[in-house]
Amino acid sequence: MNRLRVIGFEYGDAAFNMALDETIMKSVGSGRAPPTLRLYGWDPPAVSIGYFQEIREEVDLEFCHEEGIQVVRRLSGGGAVLHTSKELTYSFAVEISDPSVPQDVQGSYIKICAPIVSALREIGVPASFRPINDIEVKKRKISGNAQTRRFGAILQHGTVLLGMDYSLLPALKVRAEKFAGKGVGDVARRITTVAEILGREVAHGEFSEILVRKFADQFGADAHYSTLSEEERIAPTLEERYRSIDWTFRR
Repeated sequence: MNRLRVIGFEYGDAAFNMALDETIMKSVGSGRAPPTLRLYGWDPPAVSIGYFQEIREEVDLEFCHEEGIQVVRRLSGGGAVLHTSKELTYSFAVEISDPSVPQDVQGSYIKICAPIVSALREIGVPASFRPINDIEVKKRKISGNAQTRRFGAILQHGTVLLGMDYSLLPALKVRAEKFAGKGVGDVARRITTVAEILGREVAHGEFSEILVRKFADQFGADAHYSTLSEEERIAPTLEERYRSIDWTFRR
């Protein structure tokens, strides 16, 4: 990998964020765009559910409606995730045949999560990777990651909990078996944030700059900030699908 395109941090709503991740994935997979790292946030807050999940089993839809929390189905797998404005989200898209990324799923998670671990450690957070796809600090999750392989590309996106609005956690229906063997009884005790660990807030912009540098170092690439192509700017008509009831409730 010689070049890494970076789409700088911006806020978007749930459908826009997922549509743009898919659009970039297709652009990279077809060779029309180089490997791309996108950084973004969520406004308003949202719950994203994995491609294979049953929404009613995972999400308290009444609570989400009352609190103005959007609900969207991801193209990637994994579990339900609450996204608030205090979170930094990344997506990383690369051609599926790119030799810089291992072909096996676990190996690719390790490789792509490594710069996130390194960035957290640089600011003083003693993070470590936990298979299959989590990043933890003292057995508490600070980053969750999900992946899909379609359209000739690998797309991995995930969270970095710079902070958390814990009052919104009831949006998730967390089953007890999800935490079996992890020594915790609820999701609030299972997660932690950068702000809690450091005793200070870290701005999205500050962490984004570190993360871009760490991704460039990890993949031996020259990182350059860029805008979306004209094709990519038009393509988020995919938003209509991500906003549709048929897509959201498809399982």
